[in-house]
Amino acid sequence: MMITLKQLEGFYWVAELGGLDEAAQRLNATQSAISKRVQELEAILNIALFDRSKRRVQITPQGEKLIVLTRDMLALRDRMMDFRSSLDQSPRSLRFGVTELTAMTWLPNLIHRLRGSYPTLALEPVVDASVELIEKLKADELDAVVVPDAFREPSFEIVPLDSVEYAWMCSPAYFDDAAELPLASLSSHTIIVQQQASSGLGDLISQWLADKHIAFDNTLSSSSLTALSSLTLSGLGISYLPRKVFDYLIASGQLRILRTRPALPRIPYVMIYKKSKSDEFLRILASLASDCCEFSRSVPWYFAAR
Repeated sequence: MMITLKQLEGFYWVAELGGLDEAAQRLNATQSAISKRVQELEAILNIALFDRSKRRVQITPQGEKLIVLTRDMLALRDRMMDFRSSLDQSPRSLRFGVTELTAMTWLPNLIHRLRGSYPTLALEPVVDASVELIEKLKADELDAVVVPDAFREPSFEIVPLDSVEYAWMCSPAYFDDAAELPLASLSSHTIIVQQQASSGLGDLISQWLADKHIAFDNTLSSSSLTALSSLTLSGLGISYLPRKVFDYLIASGQLRILRTRPALPRIPYVMIYKKSKSDEFLRILASLASDCCEFSRSVPWYFAAR
């Protein structure tokens, strides 16, 4: 496994600020996301970076050695971004495609970073279903896209970003009997799914279900995450939705999680651009996307309006 800047940044700010909560606020992330990054880094290096037996996290001697290298690495990252920005101020456009999930979580942060580094950049974001985004990428109507990792072609440069935890959810008005149930028992319910014809996520989940020999007879479908969540909230059936994004509705009792045996797999998301179009700017964009990618927090106004 490769060490990522996100893991190093999480470790650095926990060490600098003295806690997961402080680091999470600094990085505009959740406490669990920062903890996960630190644990991944510890697993890759096979060392303990913090002593967790104390009331507050305390850096270990191994962590003290790593913090010096990490500080240099992050400083070099910032210098490289500033250097690149100072060199390339010529007008350039970026046609960037994302699905609804990215639009409602970390796209604003990415746009903020891009505008800060490239003040003259003309941004043309497109929000669409993943299959449509891939077709536009192939037709050179988009420069890069962020989609589920369901599109593998030799002509594509594919940059891993993060994975998303999905869970079966429904309105308590639809089903409020069991906290956990066999996956096969869902076949007796109405299942609200992503349209396979337009959704890479739908394809990945459908293939996973097929491998488990599960088929649903009664389904409703849409390519829109907003529509899927609205249908689910309306009590029309059970759907798979991104777990962290819907915490607000779960906490308020408007949605409930149905735990199944086995549980849904995590879905990997990637940034894709054509190898033939690869240049320094797209590589920097991929690095920024990896740095900004955070699917566990939704844009505050998205659900506040519901």
